[in-house]
Parts: sequence; C-alpha cells; structure tokens
Amino acid sequence: MHDDLKLDFCRAARLLFRQGLSVGIAGHLSVKIGHDRMIANRFGPSFGTLMPADLLTLDLNGNVIEGQGIVNDTIRLHGVIHQVNPDAVALAHTHPPAVVTYSTLRAVPDVYDQESCFLAGEVGIVEEDYSGLASKEERVRPFADALRKYSAIILPNHGAITRGQTVPQAVFMMVLLEAMAMRNLSVAGAARATGLTPRPIHAEIARATKQELASLKAFPMVWADQMAKLRATDPVLFAGN
Repeated sequence: MHDDLKLDFCRAARLLFRQGLSVGIAGHLSVKIGHDRMIANRFGPSFGTLMPADLLTLDLNGNVIEGQGIVNDTIRLHGVIHQVNPDAVALAHTHPPAVVTYSTLRAVPDVYDQESCFLAGEVGIVEEDYSGLASKEERVRPFADALRKYSAIILPNHGAITRGQTVPQAVFMMVLLEAMAMRNLSVAGAARATGLTPRPIHAEIARATKQELASLKAFPMVWADQMAKLRATDPVLFAGN
C-alpha cells in the first residue's frame, strides 16, 4: 500500500540531501495517512540513502504498526504535531545549515527577495532555549501550537519544521526557508561591508506578491523540474516510471 506516496517521500528526502539541508542521519519526514496513523522514516538511514523499505507505518505515539526497523524518541515530535494539527498532513524536520545559524539570533528572517515572498507571514520562531532532544510532549507542544499559525517554524540552536498538504510541499517550504536564511545572512554581511542599511520588502507587498505567485500555480512545474534533475543522480527512485 501507499507505494507512490513512499516514492514521493524518498524523493523528497533525497532532494533535501542533494541541496545540503540534512546533517548525518538526523531528521524525519512524516505524512499522516489516517486518524491515528502516519508514515515516517526509520532511524538509521540518512535522507541521502532513504528507500521505500526504510519507511514505517506508526501510530501517533510512535509505535511501529508496519515495517522493519526502529524509530528514536524524537519521532514523538511528529506524532504530537499531527495530533494537535489534524490539517498538518505532511511534516519535514531537519537541520539546514543557514537556518541553524540564523536560529541562534532568535529572530524571524526578513523578506529581501521575490522567492522569500512565498514565506511572507508564514515563518515563526519558538521562543525557547535549547534543552536537548525534542522527545517529551511538554517540550514538543509549543512546536505544535506554533504550527497552527505558521507553515514554517525555526527552533533555536536546532533546526526547523515545515508543514504542507503533501510531503513535496513540506519539503519545498524547507528549501525556501533555507534560501531565505541564506539571503538574510548575505545581506547582513553586505551591510557590514558597505555601511549601508538594507531594506526588506514591505510586509504588505510581500503578502500581495505571495498571492500573485500562488495564482501562477507553478508548484507542480517546479517540482517536476526538481524531479527531472533528481532522476539523473538517483535513478533507483524512478525505476519503472
């Protein structure tokens, strides 16, 4: 069951890896497939090697229902978020380098370019000090609450979580968030070097541009283009397609 969904899952994970947005074997993707069921990657393989056989069906408490392998306690993060946010069908959690760097500032990145307008009003930050692995419900609950309002949240000194209606959408949000953080860091460097004051896009203009971009309905084309490039590096995920 869910063969096409599992292939999309693995392709999305491989895209994160190819873009340098994963660290070692850290990170999880998940997609809710029922009232109390989700598919997530088992603990062990990195996003760069993930295959459909590495995906497990779990209940929202992280217990394995179907598949071979184990999960670590941080999978609770996904279960709690799915429970609190029934509309959060797909989640991506990883540690993109620029996002992690920016997270130490305890600030939401400004919108400096057109691509970042996709995230206008969609990014929040969980106000906390890093206190270890996110596996206890009382620690994860603020993440779940933040994702009621935002599509992407930054976890200080840790990484980020993004949500979407599909795994590709959740992963695309993570890609955009990393690009946004990179732009903010490069703008800050340019400001120091030149002594000039950077000017972000006004919030109202950024939100209006987000609506204009959404009206283009370009996401399927963007995703198809990414998959065409991925096919060249990871043909094993496209066998028979």
